[in-house]
Parts: sequence; C-alpha cells; structure tokens
Amino acid sequence: MKKRILLLCLSLFILGCSNQDTRKNIDKENTLTEKEYLKKYGETLSLEEILEINRDRNLDLKIKQLEREIATLDKKIAFGNFLPSINVLGGYTKLDNNIDINVDTSSISNSLGGLISGILPPGTPLPSLPNSLSSRLVDESFYAYGVGVQIPIFVPSIWFLYSARQKGEKISELIENLTTKLTTLQVTGEYYYILALQSEEKYLLDDLKAAKELERKAKVSLKVDSILPWELDKASTLVKAKESSLKNNQRDLLVAKMNLMKSLNLSPLTNFTLEDIEVGNITPLPPLDECIFQAISGNEVLKITSISKDVSKDVKKIAISNFLPKIILGGGYVNNSNEIFADPSFLYGNVSGILSIFNGFKNINEYKKAVRQQKIAELKLEKEFLTTVIETTKAYNNVVKSIEMCEIANLNFKAEEGKLRQKKIEKKVDMIDDEEYFKTLASYNQALSLKKKADFQYEIALGALNIAMGKEPLKKGEKNNEI
Repeated sequence: MKKRILLLCLSLFILGCSNQDTRKNIDKENTLTEKEYLKKYGETLSLEEILEINRDRNLDLKIKQLEREIATLDKKIAFGNFLPSINVLGGYTKLDNNIDINVDTSSISNSLGGLISGILPPGTPLPSLPNSLSSRLVDESFYAYGVGVQIPIFVPSIWFLYSARQKGEKISELIENLTTKLTTLQVTGEYYYILALQSEEKYLLDDLKAAKELERKAKVSLKVDSILPWELDKASTLVKAKESSLKNNQRDLLVAKMNLMKSLNLSPLTNFTLEDIEVGNITPLPPLDECIFQAISGNEVLKITSISKDVSKDVKKIAISNFLPKIILGGGYVNNSNEIFADPSFLYGNVSGILSIFNGFKNINEYKKAVRQQKIAELKLEKEFLTTVIETTKAYNNVVKSIEMCEIANLNFKAEEGKLRQKKIEKKVDMIDDEEYFKTLASYNQALSLKKKADFQYEIALGALNIAMGKEPLKKGEKNNEI
C-alpha cells in the first residue's frame, strides 16, 4: 500500500512539472508569434495584412471561437444522454466479527418429538434439539465488484434538451460570424482614421509654414514701424495655435495607432507605418426596400433572436416533459467474495419508471416560467424585426450622405487643385510671396485630406450597410463597393 501511495504521489509530481513546462512553452510560443508577425510584415502594413493579423490574433474573435466550441461540446454532452451509461463498481468491507443469525428451533423440536414418539417403541428416549441454531450471514471481510449499465427508454426531456443545444450551437456560429464582420469593420475604420490623421498632418505643416512666414514679415514691419506691436503678437499667437494643432494631431495619431495595435493583440508601443490606400469608385445604391428585404432575410442579429425564440419553445417542452413518466432500462454483473453465497456472481436486469406526482408545485411553476420566457422571446423577435428595418434605413441614409459628402469633397479638391497650379505659376514669376503660396498649399492639402476622409467615411458606411444586410463588409480585405 505504501509503495502504491508513493507511486501515485510521484506521478502527480511529474504531471505537475509537465504542466508547468507546457505553460512555459505556450507563453514562449505566444511571444514568438508576436515577434514573427512583426518580422513577417515589417514596419509598413497594408490593409490586407492588418485584416489578416486581426483574424489570427483579435481577442474578441478568440473568445467567440471558444464560446462556439463550448456550444458544440454542450451539444455533444446532450447527445450523450441517449447513449448507455456504463459504471464499474467495487468495494471492500472489513467487519470486527462474522455476522451470525439465530434460528428458533423450539417448535421444530416439539413437532419432531411427537412424530418420533409414534414411531419408536415405548420407553425409548427421544433425541433432543437445541432451542436455537446459529448460522453465519456475512463473512468478517469480503469484497464485491460489478458493472452496471443504464439506458433511457422514454425520457422526453433529453430529446428537447438536445434540440435546444443544437440551436445553441447555431447561435454561437452566428455570433462568431457577426463578431468577425464587426471586428473587420472596426479595424478597417481604425486604419482609415490613422490615414486621415496623417493626411491632416500635411496641411497643418503647410499652415504652420504660412503662419511663420507671416510672423517673419510682421517682425520686419515692426522694425520699420509699419505695424503696431499688437499685430506682431497676433501673428505670434497664430503660430502658436498652428503648432498646437500640429501637436494635437500627433498625439491623436499616437493614440490611434495604439488602439489599432490593441485590436490586433500586439504591443501598443509597436512602431509601424500604414500604406496609403485609394478608395474605389462610388457605385449607385439599390432601392431602400431591396436593402431592407435583404436585411430581414440575412441579418445575423435577427437570425439569432429568431433561433432564441425556438430555444424557448424547447425549454417549454422540457417543462411539460416533467409531468410525464421516465422509463430507464438497466442491467449489469456483480461478483463478490462472500463465501456464504452459493453463487458469488450473477447477472441482473431491471426496468425502472419514475412519475412525479407532487414536488411542491415545482413542475407547475417551471412550466409557467417557460411559458413567460417564450412570450418574452417572441416579443424580442418582434422588436428586433422593427429594429432591423430602422437600423438598415439609418445605415442606408448614412451611405447616401457619405456619397453626397464625397461629391462635395471631390469638387472642392478639383477647385483647389486648379488654384494650386495657378499659384505655382505665379510663384515662379514672383507674383506672390511664400506666405500666400504656403496658404494655397495648405488649402490644397486640406482639400485632399477632406476628400480622403469622405472616401473613408463612404467605405465605413457601406461596410455597416453590408453587415446590416448579412453580408461581408469587405471582400478579403479589398475595397467592396458592391451591395
């Protein structure tokens, strides 16, 4: 016994050490994985690469994947209720003494004496029996082992439970798919936001150059008394304001990059740059009623709510099944070392049935609760139907607004582009000074930044509309202008 205990402790110690080594290996692999990503893609990342990293490392996606695996395991657990349950039983019993029983033999002795006296000659002494006999019932020590099998024959609750688990697995798959779409749109939006901030930086630098040139001219003018001191202060204030705007842009850019790295489950201090991207041409939208119809038939949230309503029906059926009998078939084999038995081993079989007559009104209240939960699920589905229609309309209107903003931004950029060409010519022949040229250049870069922002907003609005209709926001990380 001591050797067995020692061997068991040694096995547990080895297992614990192996688990620690496994955890260290996992941590090492995770660290290497992050470094491998940084080494693989380098310091410059494209939108396709960003989305690829997001699919592999996003924590929200990993959580939903694990939840979907748990839902699959729950379904398998529920299916296990249909299969036979096999249990191995065993035990050893040690008593302080044999257990005996006494059998009263007085009535037997009287009857036997009367029978014998009629047979033997007169005067023959009769044999005497003790008033009680002792017989062994259980040995002082014995062991017993066996195998038992049970299988449900009629248990309706497990049928409905399995049906509910199947629907739960489907819900988890839809949630995982929806989370993938939402994280894709989120990461794409963060990518575009960083590009927008970088485009802002260009015109802020030109604005700062124009303000410094104005300040330089003001200093010269003050020396010749052509302006008053407060006018120089006004020019210096403008320079400070432009410098502050540029610094705020740099701060926002730093935080935006950190947020993107957080979404990718990478170090927020990672240094990287993003490739610029050209948004595709704007395509006409289909009618609103067509988009709403596609949303009603494909929206994941609406599907999840509908399946949840079906789950509530299964829950009500489970509550009803509590009023029905449950029939279970069983059997097995038993062997024991008790020598008092003539046959130490035997097979057995049984059929057991359970019918709940009264359990403190639990079954009745469970049924009432299930009925109300089903009603709540139906109301939620009705509410989600209306919400889907409204949210799809809002998403559709956002796309229309973004298209209008793109048209305005394109016209403005076209005008600033022509103005800049003219100012470049005037600058060559010294018709304008550096201040005016820098102002024009800043205005051009601002128009370019607004154009890019409008394009980015169109892409994000279009992606949100696609998600509302149950479609992918983007196609393999590429621009998706198709509804």
